Amino acid sequence: MRRLFLVLYNFFVIPMLFLAVIIASFVNSKIRSGIRGRKKIIQNIQNNLPPLESKCQRIWIHVSSYGEFLQVKPVLNHLKRVKPNLFIIISFFSPSGYDHINIEPLIDFKCYLPFDTYFQAKKFISIISPQLAVIVRHDIWPNFAWRLNYENIPLVLIDASLPQNSSRFLPGLRALNKVLFSCMEAILAISEDEKEKFSQLVDDPEKITVIGDTKYDQVFERSQNLDRISQLLAEPKLREKKILVVGSSWQTDEDYLIPAFQQLLQKFNDLVMILAPHEPQSHRIDEIENRLKQAYLNSARLSELKPGEFDSHCLIIDRVGVLANIYYLGNIAFVGGSFHYKIHNVLEPAIYGIPVIFGPKINTSSEALYLLKQDAAILVNSTQEIVDVVKNLVENPEQAEQYGNRAKQLVMQNVGNSEKIAQFLLQYL
Repeated sequence: MRRLFLVLYNFFVIPMLFLAVIIASFVNSKIRSGIRGRKKIIQNIQNNLPPLESKCQRIWIHVSSYGEFLQVKPVLNHLKRVKPNLFIIISFFSPSGYDHINIEPLIDFKCYLPFDTYFQAKKFISIISPQLAVIVRHDIWPNFAWRLNYENIPLVLIDASLPQNSSRFLPGLRALNKVLFSCMEAILAISEDEKEKFSQLVDDPEKITVIGDTKYDQVFERSQNLDRISQLLAEPKLREKKILVVGSSWQTDEDYLIPAFQQLLQKFNDLVMILAPHEPQSHRIDEIENRLKQAYLNSARLSELKPGEFDSHCLIIDRVGVLANIYYLGNIAFVGGSFHYKIHNVLEPAIYGIPVIFGPKINTSSEALYLLKQDAAILVNSTQEIVDVVKNLVENPEQAEQYGNRAKQLVMQNVGNSEKIAQFLLQYL
């Protein structure tokens, strides 16, 4: 069965995927950047990867993008603490990860993941020669998994979870994924519910272990460093305001939020909205400014803000890397993506003990579903519901505090998973 899927995948699926990527690259700059980054990738890795020292062990960790890298970073901390000479190779699928990560003490080598062809996977694994391979969350590619299994190199999936109604369960794909997961040494699920899902795709249930999600540690560690927002912490006029932080918003989210904020200002003239778009390129910032202006709302950009001069309805965050800490300033948080396609990180505001609200697109986020189930977040479906919920939270600070405390408590209960995962991985090194 494995050989049949290997043939079908390489002779039929890979050519179609490659053609689709080439076509998509004409309209998508990220895909173009990813293709450029993979030009002569095997040769570049071969030339730049330091030779393997006799007493040095290598671990290869693959992440899809910047978000997954942040999730695995606490694990890297623990691994390096126990094994300082461990050589850590990080591969990225997306430019959003590769372009924003520099070589640092936790990382010894970074690269794009080569295209998932049979020969590129074979050559890549031969060059990097890891003692252990780790995939964070979901970015699993068949040729790499099969090759690792053939070379008897343990492959571990961490932060393992499956979205509700995952395509992996579809007829045909289910059989392929059973073969794929059979190549893995272990699957570290984030919860019992996720373990139950994976058990439908894994013949040997002993491979599945519930350890938890590293995302909680990553969020906690980042919350301890507020240096990134020192400028805003020192802004006197912000301290006098009630602040609604909108994080990682898309245009669809703003369709609901801007009219809601306009209505709320009629009731609360000391309310400020801090809005951080998911992708703060110049055209998106211009678009948001124009929409605010049409709603008779004035705004300022973070990059242009001078100390003591903030006097606007809305502050637009026009740079990356600060949102997780900006939630600290908020009285209430709205998490973006939840009216668009899929919600972003709900734990980032929750760690600060503020009420968290979001729209209905939450099925891909186990954390959002978890907070909602524990009455530690509020779901809204319309502009009017946003108005009603924010109004109620502002007028009832005790109720707002209760929501915030429940959210923070749920985060803190899950801190410590990264060390457990690191200890699990160390048994293979």
